[in-house]
Amino acid sequence: MPEVAAQDLVAGLVPPPHFGHVSFDSYVPDPYYPGQAAAVAAARAFVTASAQPKRRGWLRKAAPAEMRPGIYFDGGFGVGKTPLRASLWHASAGPRAFGTFVEYTHLVGALGFSAAVSALADRTLVCIDEFELDDPGDTVLM
Repeated sequence: MPEVAAQDLVAGLVPPPHFGHVSFDSYVPDPYYPGQAAAVAAARAFVTASAQPKRRGWLRKAAPAEMRPGIYFDGGFGVGKTPLRASLWHASAGPRAFGTFVEYTHLVGALGFSAAVSALADRTLVCIDEFELDDPGDTVLM
């Protein structure tokens, strides 16, 4: 029964080595698929918006969790979603996590749901690669 600390498991959630140096500048959108260039622009805007200090007036409440910003990339196999997510990870500041859908479900399996949520709570960015919609239970878990 090996025991690995939650922070050690989360520390391993980084882009695969072959995406270790990708960036928005190295991502070359296919001119035949304008959605790729739009996705790069949206990702750049997402990073810029996430880096801006959150303005809260004294009467304004923080946004509920379901309203916090996110970005979703959709497309078939091999269209560049993973390098775009890795570019997003590299361009973001603060503690962040990058893992596959299966890696996150395994994290929940290893730690339990509440402990996994706590282990990821300080992340400024969580990238979920290879999101799988074919298992309703795991989709709801995520």
